[in-house]
Amino acid sequence: MADKKSPGLWIETGVDGKFCVVMSGAYGPEKHLPLITPAEDLVAAAEMDYTAYRREIQRLYEEHPLFAERLDVPESDLEDLTAEALLLPSTLREIDPLSFFVLGSLLDQALRMQDDGSPIFLLRAGQRLLQVLELPIRTQIRLRNIMEMTFDGTERATQQERFAKLHNAYSEIAAFCDPAHLDGYGDTPLQLCVGSVFQLRLIELLLYFRQEKQRIARCDYCWNYFIPRTQAATRYCDRIFDGQSCKKRGANLKRKKGPEQDDALKLFKQLRDRMYARMLRYQDAPENQRDRLIPMTVIQYDVWEKNARQARRDYMAGKIEAREFLRRIDTTHELTSYDTLKQELPPEESIWQKRVAADLDFDPERQYPSSLMLLDLSKPSDDPQWQYLTAEELIRKDQEGHQSLKDQYSK
Repeated sequence: MADKKSPGLWIETGVDGKFCVVMSGAYGPEKHLPLITPAEDLVAAAEMDYTAYRREIQRLYEEHPLFAERLDVPESDLEDLTAEALLLPSTLREIDPLSFFVLGSLLDQALRMQDDGSPIFLLRAGQRLLQVLELPIRTQIRLRNIMEMTFDGTERATQQERFAKLHNAYSEIAAFCDPAHLDGYGDTPLQLCVGSVFQLRLIELLLYFRQEKQRIARCDYCWNYFIPRTQAATRYCDRIFDGQSCKKRGANLKRKKGPEQDDALKLFKQLRDRMYARMLRYQDAPENQRDRLIPMTVIQYDVWEKNARQARRDYMAGKIEAREFLRRIDTTHELTSYDTLKQELPPEESIWQKRVAADLDFDPERQYPSSLMLLDLSKPSDDPQWQYLTAEELIRKDQEGHQSLKDQYSK
């Protein structure tokens, strides 16, 4: 029998790019989680639903008598808060066993906080307990921001290009996740002890950048992350909303979308949608019915899309005119004219993206007020009007030009 590991979280790499997380406590047997790839675990971690858990923590902050404004705080209030706080981690046992395991030792340390005799000790001790309980939420916020900066719009990029995006946004995180750290290990199995769930996520990113078999992409329709099944360009995941897949809903909405861009780029998007739909029809059709369709294999689409993206980059950089851009992407001669007028383009980055890049801990639920009154002075008027905006509307405003199709067309 192998020696028992020291208490903590351990990562053990295995075959086929998979790894296992081992939870080793001071007492009792070690618990091994199922083998999984880094990409799969990162996507799953970003999707964990902490809504109910977060609501309970917020309720304690807002309603528990320990935090009420008064001169004297009885010790019984801290005891009551502690009793409620210690029950919360059990709600994570199924959805997030790692955080459930880690919170056990962290809460034990928080409960040993020494009374320094200050009049606000009880208040500080209560705040410390709730701050520990918030660690899983803060870890997910950081992971989501990292993924936003790394995997948004990089479905067809290389791993090196994705890593470069991460480095541009969060250089210190990228330095920790640099796969070059493991260059000397080859395929040698690794055993790594990590100090927190967040550090474990960073090790997963390191292992992710070390491989090429899987890539993380963002679904154009639902805006969630997924792992494409093939190497072909894949813009939609297989999630189901109201009985329809993102793939079907997204393709329908794309055809209706009228982007506020110049005519050449609108034609580019329309042509790309047509090619993609043609490839899907050809791929899904039985062999004996393909002769009725315009041939478009995955390889053919991939070649077209790669050349079209390069032409778009040249056009955006001003290296070629609109006519040349359209001529290069219209390889099947489907456009009747290459005459078009270039208009002013929207900004490359939304306010939302800039805010995420500027703050690894950017949390929409805390950064945006529940509601806000604004005086609209954007247009000349003798009678400017006040606008009432909810948090959702403020977020949409900051994400303008960079949203999921689901959000853009939601009623």
